[in-house]
Amino acid sequence: MTRDDRPLILIVDDVPDNLHTLMNALRDDYAVIAATSGEKALELARRRPQPKLILLDIKMPNMDGYSVLARLKAAPATADIPVIFVTSLAEAAGEGHDLPPGAADCITKPIDPELLRMKVRTQLDLNRQGGRRGRLLGASAKDSSSALPTLLVVDDIPDNIHELLEALKDEYRIQVANSGAKALEQIRGPNPPDLVLLDIKMPAMDGYEVCRRIKALPVGDRIPVIFVTVIDAAEQKVRGFEVGAADYITKPFDIDEVRARVRTHLELARLRLSLEQLVAQRTALLEKSEEKYRILADYSPNWEYWLAPDGSYLYVSPACLDVSGYAPADFFADAGLMERIVHPADRETWCQRGPSAAARLGAEPLILRICTKDGEERWIEHVCKPVFDAAGKPRGVRGSFRDITDRQLAEQRIHFLTHRDTLTGLPNRALFAELLAQSIQYADSSQGSFALLFLDLDNLKTVNESLGHSFGDRILIEVAKRLQAMLPGRDAIARIGGGEFNIILEIDDSIPIDLTAQHVLDTLAEPYVLDGKNVYVGASIGIALYPSDGRDVEMLQSCAEAALHQAKAQGKGTVCFFSPELTRRAKHRLMLDAELRAALEGNELLLYYQPQIDLVNGRIVGLESLVRWQHPERGIVPPGEFIPLAEESGLVVRLGDWVLREACRQIKQWSEAGLTPRQTAVNVSAVQLSRGRLIDSVKAALSETGIRPEQLELEITESCVLTDRDQSFKALADLRALGVRLSIDDFGTGYCSLSYLQQLEVHKLKVDISFVRGMTTNNGKASIVRAIIALGHSLGLEVIAEGVEDEDQVHYLRSLKCDVIQGYLIGRPMPADEMTRFLASFDPPPILTDARPMLRP
Repeated sequence: MTRDDRPLILIVDDVPDNLHTLMNALRDDYAVIAATSGEKALELARRRPQPKLILLDIKMPNMDGYSVLARLKAAPATADIPVIFVTSLAEAAGEGHDLPPGAADCITKPIDPELLRMKVRTQLDLNRQGGRRGRLLGASAKDSSSALPTLLVVDDIPDNIHELLEALKDEYRIQVANSGAKALEQIRGPNPPDLVLLDIKMPAMDGYEVCRRIKALPVGDRIPVIFVTVIDAAEQKVRGFEVGAADYITKPFDIDEVRARVRTHLELARLRLSLEQLVAQRTALLEKSEEKYRILADYSPNWEYWLAPDGSYLYVSPACLDVSGYAPADFFADAGLMERIVHPADRETWCQRGPSAAARLGAEPLILRICTKDGEERWIEHVCKPVFDAAGKPRGVRGSFRDITDRQLAEQRIHFLTHRDTLTGLPNRALFAELLAQSIQYADSSQGSFALLFLDLDNLKTVNESLGHSFGDRILIEVAKRLQAMLPGRDAIARIGGGEFNIILEIDDSIPIDLTAQHVLDTLAEPYVLDGKNVYVGASIGIALYPSDGRDVEMLQSCAEAALHQAKAQGKGTVCFFSPELTRRAKHRLMLDAELRAALEGNELLLYYQPQIDLVNGRIVGLESLVRWQHPERGIVPPGEFIPLAEESGLVVRLGDWVLREACRQIKQWSEAGLTPRQTAVNVSAVQLSRGRLIDSVKAALSETGIRPEQLELEITESCVLTDRDQSFKALADLRALGVRLSIDDFGTGYCSLSYLQQLEVHKLKVDISFVRGMTTNNGKASIVRAIIALGHSLGLEVIAEGVEDEDQVHYLRSLKCDVIQGYLIGRPMPADEMTRFLASFDPPPILTDARPMLRP
């Protein structure tokens, strides 16, 4: 080699003395260039001719060695240049320690010239051969013993492996891990071992799980794992092979056997990696490696075979013994053995889709059963494909059997779980839908009819809450037994969820359906004796008839459920047949719900305002905001029609938030115009109060508009407060602390006790319109109004009467010292623009300034 042909080496170090040392060690054999910074190194690495190798210091100013390495490997032009780290920081990447991704090797200071030249030669040779860090030949050249393969020994008890380590330490580089987690960490590192000796029994993560995780890693598939165990049971070995183990070594060790197995599997691993690389370059070489393939196949957990064109066996892997109980020799001696051990029920399928059909069907999986030598039945999955030589001549069929018995049994269990109720064993919703469809098909073909009963237990929730869910489950089991005893065999019974059951009954003219249904209710109403206690659980039933109420599964179930809801509405423990009116009402509610959601998005909602007048001076002291729905086709939709629907669907929260924001925005406009009454009231639903978000909505509306909290009043009904007392009391206390005014709406219609009223600490009581309307002609109502006003005043509350429509009512309320009135006599609810004009021009009518009292009725 002339001096001009010498490989070019780039040395990168910011310390001149280090540069001189490295250059003096290499200048006789290599052309050398130098850089004193990372930036300069990157520039020189891109120049032509490029360096064949880079010696790179780690600790440098501005750009350290790690950054330089990352940029070199990220650029296609320099990615293949091997880099050897030069550093005095042994803990960062010293010999025997982990290298950062992309580094070929590492050498520490002070420099050993001979070791340096050896490492450089090794990396240059590997680079010329196209190897990346020499994994195939084990040529990492980490130190003088780098040619030795690396074994990772994993055991949580060091004494267990002392003998093993002593026997192997002279032939291999040994790494030790005392847990599965540490073993996985070493394998994920840049220098994974060549083979793993793995103990099975370890705490936290046993050997099977460690092996499974190793095989799931990209590099793990190439690392053979040999289990080290005292267990010699066949099923344990099969389990190990299933997770990817290559072999087993049984304690106590036969050292010669251990050495032989380790050598064999290291050779197999090297052969496998070599074959993978060769296949990518020259596929034809695989056909010349039959013996190597045989070795690999012998260690496969699958049962592999190769049939000659005449049907005789050319190869059978040892795994056949584990799966079928028959050895390879049995199949070589008897080519028809396989057909005979196939389960009789699957034999015809095997003949039609087995190896004889490989050319026609290709590698299409076939699942079948076999009878093993000891009489056990096992499930196997078979695939096969025809084999041809390079000239296209048929060479027979190559196939594989995989034992899937456990998977098949699991799938059968899953099939049961997906079609049966695990508690009662009855068909579940999915299976019942199939049974109902079959009943419809049969009734169509026979011109028959049947009834679908939708049954729901009435008090199951109470039992669960009072006695516990275990009692509830026992009742469900007993209900299923009673139903099956009453309706044996011929009819379908299913539990479709909770306390709901569906029953298909054939219509028999001799026994009317309603009588059968009532008999079911009577039977289920009898007490259930649980742990010496009598527990009573009633039921309600909705009935739909085929074909009059529905001609498909969904319609029939929907009709039966609608009838059930009607039965519950009439009073539990009843039977109700479906009627078209139920469907009409249900469809109307669904349509209204969808349109209400669209109305919230489409600005179809409006706020109307009704004035509230002080009975002493006749002035407007407040307004109540009332939401209206301006439907594009039907005009104004009454609140009584859509508010209950919004509460049931939960849409009332969004609706309430919109009302709050819109009312506060209008208050701000009136404030700026100097027209604002003392308060503007907004109605709050039980859903808003119980969900715990009301305080956030109010804060947001006040913050957005900037109005004072005392300008906003929230009206809550008695029933609303009592729905969830604790949550309601907390929400009202938070609102009061915020400064918002509070009033109890429709007072007198609920069950709010005096103690509750004191705890609520509201500002107003509103006398319900039902009492105000009849108080001048009905002594009872007059007494209620008088009592409410007196109660309110005794608690220091302001009292307002709603629904005032005539002058006699005004006089009577004034005589009772009622504070404020609201009703059509003063003004109907008006949109915002009309209310603005009303506020600007309002002059109290004479009736409000006439102090004439009215006699009590």
